Amino acid sequence: MLHTITLPTPFDVGPINVYLLEGPELTLVDTGARTSRTMEALRLGLDALGYQVRDIRQIIVTHAHADHFGMAAQIVAESGARVVTHRRNLYWLTDFRNEWVRRYDFYDQVFAESGLPQELRQAVRIAGEATARYAESVPVFRLLDEGDVLELDGAPWQVLFTPGHAGGLICLYEPRRRLLLCSDHLIKHITSNPLLEPPARDETVRRRSLVEYLASLRRVAELAVDLALPSHGEPIADHRALIEERFGFHRARQERIMALLGNGGKTAYSIAQELWPELTPLNTFLALSEVIGHMDVLEDEGRVSLVRRDGLLFYTLP
Repeated sequence: MLHTITLPTPFDVGPINVYLLEGPELTLVDTGARTSRTMEALRLGLDALGYQVRDIRQIIVTHAHADHFGMAAQIVAESGARVVTHRRNLYWLTDFRNEWVRRYDFYDQVFAESGLPQELRQAVRIAGEATARYAESVPVFRLLDEGDVLELDGAPWQVLFTPGHAGGLICLYEPRRRLLLCSDHLIKHITSNPLLEPPARDETVRRRSLVEYLASLRRVAELAVDLALPSHGEPIADHRALIEERFGFHRARQERIMALLGNGGKTAYSIAQELWPELTPLNTFLALSEVIGHMDVLEDEGRVSLVRRDGLLFYTLP
């Protein structure tokens, strides 16, 4: 059996759905953030199903965001469960603090080139630091990749590598029941923000998050799915209709950005200010992730060019 346990989070996205799969090994898909309220809710959810935390044998982390893996170390300490995740999440899980510092150093450089004032860059870093307390490092037992199959709940589940919202995001697909655990790849009530990320430790070029996300959407749209179970919000009965809606949203946003570009060009931050005039530091990070993502798509299509002037990056019409 597959069970949904809904846990509170300290984040604006609201509660997270984690999934418990029975079988030879009790498996938990994602964990929630590291808070006492989350652990209490998990204990209550497990108890209602006749289990305890110590019964969990395996944790699958769908991607390396705090609400998805933050409580993994506590569960492992209590249960001895093995953690499995995509290889792109390895350092974020096993070396959390150093990876966090590396990422925010990268963000600071990108945001400086995007025209963000130094004091606001510092405020963004402080806002990020406030979220870091909701996760901690945890050992990883096995690294997953596209094409792997996991025996869960008496059935073979396929690992689908679907980068976009996060560079290491995976979905789990059970073709016999046409069931998809879609994590944050698809959420019914909000769009999934493809977040800016630095290059992996063995790479030199940053991910083009929205380009990847749109490609992953096209791929998932081809799957035969009767029900998609997301990490936030309600189940999705028609994933193709939702994906078409997401494509329409991004096309409309790109056209609006194109209308904002003048002959002299604009930085990502100036575009974000025009789209969202009042931004908190944390939302500034989300806004710049989105603007840079859209510019990556438009640049690939040959509709904008990137020009460096006086240490700043400007997007211009070709």
